[in-house]
Amino acid sequence: MKFSICGRLLATGGQDSNVRVWVMKSAYPFFHDLQLRYARVGASADSLSSRSTSSSLTSQDSNAVEEDPAKPFRERPLCVYSGHQADVLDLSWSKNFFLLSSSMDKTVRLWHISRKECLCCFQHSEFVTSISFHPR
Repeated sequence: MKFSICGRLLATGGQDSNVRVWVMKSAYPFFHDLQLRYARVGASADSLSSRSTSSSLTSQDSNAVEEDPAKPFRERPLCVYSGHQADVLDLSWSKNFFLLSSSMDKTVRLWHISRKECLCCFQHSEFVTSISFHPR
């Protein structure tokens, strides 16, 4: 698991091959709005596909779970990314909310919190046990 550089997001991954991004309750409005803005931009390009994206993003709010005020993170993840076929080994955040994940399936995947799908998949001949964005 890795905290984002800003400290408001936490990415987790493990044996279920999914990557989950958890958001602090105080930061949820900012990141949820970021997702909705992306969905609106997609709506102007392709109204049919973005309608389903937009409704899936807003449906999380309609199924609100009562939050425990003592817990700093929301009860449900902001994003759940699937695509890896084996255990997730490492995670790395960039300063502008891109996320890298490596897996025992010998791939590294690139994600962004404003998108629901993998942006890029890098194939390797062996396990990638450690990943990191360039520090600049």
